[in-house]
Amino acid sequence: MNNDPFEPEVLKLRVPIRKGEVVYKELTLKPPVLRDIVRTDGHDPNSVGYARALLSSLSGVPEAVLDQLAPEDWADLRLVLARTNMRFMGLVNLLDKNDEDQTETPTTAEQAENDTPPPTSA
Repeated sequence: MNNDPFEPEVLKLRVPIRKGEVVYKELTLKPPVLRDIVRTDGHDPNSVGYARALLSSLSGVPEAVLDQLAPEDWADLRLVLARTNMRFMGLVNLLDKNDEDQTETPTTAEQAENDTPPPTSA
């Protein structure tokens, strides 16, 4: 999985999908924009219809083709979509900000290595 939110993510399918003459061996998901989440309107956020609409919007693959996804591929794709949902809810930004705000405290092994006393509690 790609961790860069501004680059497309290519997911190889374990079970290729055949639709007529076309065989889908992978799906390329573009970075999400608001238009993609709007395509899910009318669907419960926890429903298959919501995930299918979002996946179709991100990949450009018709929902009728996605209906043929194998369970193993669907499970992998749901994880990617969960991360996309977290970005739209602002949770990813909050997690990134929390990581920046926290300072690292040395472990006991690092303190012993540096001959620094452990922090005292007040």
